[in-house]
Amino acid sequence: MNLKFLKTEQKLDTILNHTFKYAKKLAKDFYFNVWAKNSPKCPALGGEIINITREGWEHIIDETSRTKADVLGRLFVLERAKVLLETANIFTTKEKRQKGEYWIFDGVIKQVRIKVVVRSIEGTPKHFLTVIKKGTIENEIK
Repeated sequence: MNLKFLKTEQKLDTILNHTFKYAKKLAKDFYFNVWAKNSPKCPALGGEIINITREGWEHIIDETSRTKADVLGRLFVLERAKVLLETANIFTTKEKRQKGEYWIFDGVIKQVRIKVVVRSIEGTPKHFLTVIKKGTIENEIK
């Protein structure tokens, strides 16, 4: 492999790598020191508390199956996921799978479309599993 090419490739990700590191630090602080300490009650699930766990965090930051850009998108919408779970009156879908039951919430919070997944394994308390950024809603030009 051409050494000059390799150095150029590494430089291309400098901004992404620094942004990723910083965003991950901020999001982790929010996740564990704000959200997990005040787990949301979800109106769509009868006011049930949705536990914010390490499992959800690990699911979001899993770089083995996601790109850094995908992980960043998830980190950027964590606050919106909290708002959606605290305000949703209905969930979009309920699915039973081999690993448990899943409640899926779709919503638009501050012009960003997100999908939030809550899970329960064999009747255990429900916990936040992940959030996915689905896109943005453009403002109408007036």
